[in-house]
Amino acid sequence: MATTDHPLKVLVHQFGRDFAEWLLNTEVYSVEPVNVELVAETLRVDSLLRVVQANGDVVLLHIEFQGRRSMPAMALRQLGYLSQLVITHGIEAKLRSVVLYTERYAGQNDLGVNRVEDGHGVVTLEWRYLPLLLWQMSGKEILKTGRPALLPLVSLTRSDELPQVLPEVVAIVRQQTDEDLRLRLFNGLLALTSDEEVMKVIENQLASDEYEFETPYLRRWREKGLTEGRAQGLVEGRAQGLAEGRAEGQMDGLKQAVLTLTASRFDPPFSKARILESYIDHVTDEAKLQALVVQLASVSTFDAVLADLPNGAESSHA
Repeated sequence: MATTDHPLKVLVHQFGRDFAEWLLNTEVYSVEPVNVELVAETLRVDSLLRVVQANGDVVLLHIEFQGRRSMPAMALRQLGYLSQLVITHGIEAKLRSVVLYTERYAGQNDLGVNRVEDGHGVVTLEWRYLPLLLWQMSGKEILKTGRPALLPLVSLTRSDELPQVLPEVVAIVRQQTDEDLRLRLFNGLLALTSDEEVMKVIENQLASDEYEFETPYLRRWREKGLTEGRAQGLVEGRAQGLAEGRAEGQMDGLKQAVLTLTASRFDPPFSKARILESYIDHVTDEAKLQALVVQLASVSTFDAVLADLPNGAESSHA
């Protein structure tokens, strides 16, 4: 599971109508989330919305978020999703499925059309979905939608354009008169940002703001995302080897403990917490994580923890 998955699910849940009108390219009357647990034990969709279009048609909008790694391949996962959704909701149901690829190079060979033939050139089965490569999109395309709720997605668009696009994004979010909406959008923008240079650009744009963007939203999103990642690691482990799945779950559990201790003991500014999170994202040694948990439980300041990380002391004063 990519670290952006849970923040994206939250955004779709909070702003379902905006996502529905964008992805269906039509005016929408109403949107409501649908239970996403399907029959198969390991089959769970990221987001499913029941959309009532302005013309009265009811459409099921299925959205998946995908990084570079997909097990099994996305085409086969989509076959399972689509078939189960049709079985659950009936063959008469109108269904639209979209995959938002969030990481560079992800989905670059996915055409969204797959078929099985019978050996004589006759198509026995065909299934379709829409692959959207966010990392290839220009952030200007998101701006042109005129939908503030979609602005956090700009963090996932073409990195070479972000220094030019982000100031406009930040300016639009600042103009929102609803303070809760403004905070949600800023937090979404930060939560979906993984590139350190991009993060610095955003933080520089926010430097004069009175708000602290280390709010509970971010912590809840990330803690929830790690919990889901641990569960998915165990499920995938059944397919690739139970021991491997348990090991992945154990590593994610230790990373969760690091973040929980950090939040409960120090509640550091988001920029500093980001340094630690970036470090543990790349740790593959269980012993290092265990030692970090012990250190977090015993030291008196968070800066002391950062000082022991590679280049941590320099980064903490950046």
